[in-house]
Amino acid sequence: MTIDYDNLPVINSREEIPENMTTEEAAEFWDTHALGPGLFEEGKHDPELQAFAARLRRDKPRQPRQPKATHITTLRLDEDMEKRLKHVAALKKVPYQTLLKQFVAERLYEEEKRLGVI
Repeated sequence: MTIDYDNLPVINSREEIPENMTTEEAAEFWDTHALGPGLFEEGKHDPELQAFAARLRRDKPRQPRQPKATHITTLRLDEDMEKRLKHVAALKKVPYQTLLKQFVAERLYEEEKRLGVI
């Protein structure tokens, strides 16, 4: 799942935050909402919110860092192949483009070995 952080709904008051959420529900909520500046400042001084945020950070898996230097390449896939790729990526809990890069890297390595390049 790709998240467009620039277009998330902004939460500006505590009343907009659902109460009694489980950790999973809270993670899902904050994946689809952004903290407004006023509420952000308020949260810096609220020990309860700080403790909750720390718990979320511990419970939620982190995304691996992206390499610093990448180049954009256009690749056309038929619709079925793209759906299958996204499905496998979702099962592995990685972005589909990352999975595609892993597939290319693995296959390139095997082909280089076969050709005696490495």
